[in-house]
Amino acid sequence: MTPRHDANRAMSRHARAPAPAGPQPSARLARRSLLAALAALPWLPAAAQAQQPSAAQPRDAKSDSLTLIVPYAAGGPLDRTARPLVEASTAKLGAIQILYVPGDGGAKGSNMVAQATAQDRLLLMGAAATHAVLPWLQPQLGYDPLRDFQPLVLVARMPNVLVMRSDLARQWRIRTPLDLQRFLAKHRQPLRYASGGPGSSGHLSGEMYQMLTRLPLLHLPFGGTQPALSALLDGSADLLFDSLASSLPHIRAGRLQALAVTTLERAPLLPEVPSLNDTVQGFNMANWFGLFAPASWPAEQAQRHAAAFSQAMRSRPVQDTLSAMGVLPEELQLQEFARFVRSEHSKYGLLVQAARIRQL
Repeated sequence: MTPRHDANRAMSRHARAPAPAGPQPSARLARRSLLAALAALPWLPAAAQAQQPSAAQPRDAKSDSLTLIVPYAAGGPLDRTARPLVEASTAKLGAIQILYVPGDGGAKGSNMVAQATAQDRLLLMGAAATHAVLPWLQPQLGYDPLRDFQPLVLVARMPNVLVMRSDLARQWRIRTPLDLQRFLAKHRQPLRYASGGPGSSGHLSGEMYQMLTRLPLLHLPFGGTQPALSALLDGSADLLFDSLASSLPHIRAGRLQALAVTTLERAPLLPEVPSLNDTVQGFNMANWFGLFAPASWPAEQAQRHAAAFSQAMRSRPVQDTLSAMGVLPEELQLQEFARFVRSEHSKYGLLVQAARIRQL
């Protein structure tokens, strides 16, 4: 049976910008360029060892005024990780308050830290969105993600999962990534994939999938991840690249079929689900988050805080929180974390340009 299609095809126009005037590279050339660039990037697996900073120094009186900016509303994965991490860090750094500054997709809070001085005692719980994606979608962002911050510690990476309704998966006999590729190649009609909106992680995952497989998908952008998930469940969409935390209850209840995770490694909470990279070579996407200081911080101050937070990350409350969220814990520090941020920034820039994703 061929997949269903309807007037929602027009919605995909929100995801792509019109082709600029002048000669354009072919789709095959764009795909080759992306493949070559992805292969050249310094991917860092979970087991990569960070450069160790010098031993932590005794805290001073100013440490009591340290404030951690979370650039999203309370209750999300960054907040859930920040709370036990801050509590475990107080022995070395003193009292730390968490300040939630949502707005502009994370840019509002990020700008506060980018413009801060060392005396302001501000830190940022940044993410892939704030440092690798938004800079390419919002040219007037107000900060440079590579120049205006000093990366301290990469805290974790959160895999997404490619899911579809279980009844549809049975009807179309799709249980693995290879089944999906064969289905798309046979019918040559795009399945509809929902996302939380243009430039979201789910949207970018779908664009990367199309680039690397040369198989068509139809993007249906919604105003957030929950509406996108609802569209998948009610049959308005066929596929979804969703966060693991969002889809996991539906996977366990049998409503959704998990086809693959988007990281190179399998997810600890879904060990039986393969990595999409196993069949789509070069596919590697995750929602990561970590701690950033303003670029104005002295090196000694950055090293001291990186060491303290790294030690706190090994505490049982933090490890339990990360395990319950199904994320992949990390511990890249300072220069190694900075190298990771640069590679992610380059990767998403290549993807946004190759897919001609419209600036927000």
